[in-house]
Amino acid sequence: MGDIHPSERSFKRDSQYARALNETVKAGDAFIDTLTEKQKEQFEAYMTAQREVNVLTDCETFIYAFRLGAKIMIDVLTDGKMKEI
Repeated sequence: MGDIHPSERSFKRDSQYARALNETVKAGDAFIDTLTEKQKEQFEAYMTAQREVNVLTDCETFIYAFRLGAKIMIDVLTDGKMKEI
């Protein structure tokens, strides 16, 4: 996909996102502590697959949003004369 990685973002440590992420990590750690070793392996396999889906979803969302933004810009610059691209 080139050098753009939509799933990689920075955020402020004191932001709402950072607080939510911290809570998610704590809850996940507490959950993992209750699992057997086999369950931990299965859960890690699930999480790996889910991360891949999330990356692909982020990329598709980025592409869709970028194209939509470009269409809006074309519409603005052509005063709505381009109906379909």
